[in-house]
Amino acid sequence: MIYLIDDDEIQNLINTRVISIVSDGIEVKAFTSAENALANLKSKQDGLPDMIFLDINMPKMNGWDFLDAYESEENKVKVYMLSSSINNKDIQKSETYDIVNGFICIPLVVEKLAEILKSEGLA
Repeated sequence: MIYLIDDDEIQNLINTRVISIVSDGIEVKAFTSAENALANLKSKQDGLPDMIFLDINMPKMNGWDFLDAYESEENKVKVYMLSSSINNKDIQKSETYDIVNGFICIPLVVEKLAEILKSEGLA
């Protein structure tokens, strides 16, 4: 299972479609609120996902706030930042989090996703 956390519903739909093209067997849960995704992770209501794709710029709780809150959890899932930001400071900041495995500038493309899924043993 992959969690998509992005306040842009259209972006979540596009990313869900890209994931289904690469691997139609992977379940996707999309969240438009980092708070809801965090609550779902903490409750383990659906079990833990295999990975998380996380946007940076969101209202209320942004991607950095999510990472700060999620880092204290015992069972952590690998996170890939998925953002329109091309700011080197954002990329460098993402590298300070142990749970962040990569920084991807949107759009998420089939080739890049296939590479990530293969490296994570999901393809």
